[in-house]
Amino acid sequence: MKYKVGDLVTLSAAGKKRKANYTVREGFGIIVDIDEGWSRWPISCHWVGGGRDTQCFKEYEIKRYKP
Repeated sequence: MKYKVGDLVTLSAAGKKRKANYTVREGFGIIVDIDEGWSRWPISCHWVGGGRDTQCFKEYEIKRYKP
């Protein structure tokens, strides 16, 4: 996996297209947990600047945040 706990991320273009991510289209997130098992959405993020505090993603739905 190319991400690790503590990385700052934002939605990728593919993540913005998904309707399930409408509450986190703005802001950025910090990865707080990565489930290496068989989870459907293995990456858990604490989100800043959106409508939710936490959200789970697949790897292609996020990208590294560049301030």
